[in-house]
Amino acid sequence: MRSEISIRCEYASPRIAVGVLMAVSPDNKDAPRDTKIEMRAEGRALLVNIASDADLPSFLRTVDDLLLCLQAAEKAADGVS
Repeated sequence: MRSEISIRCEYASPRIAVGVLMAVSPDNKDAPRDTKIEMRAEGRALLVNIASDADLPSFLRTVDDLLLCLQAAEKAADGVS
């Protein structure tokens, strides 16, 4: 079964969007083989697309992990912006 999700996060500036992207991107290298994560900054937005052929629990764990990483990067960005 194929699962997909698109996430859009808006930030106060393009610099923060790029900073969050750079902070989270290395974590995506450890994604399961059957999961593809694409991320890009577009203006003040960070766009994330996740597609997976893994079972639904595995897909949801991947999404949850990514959201936790985004949250940590956002908190760090708030501290330096």
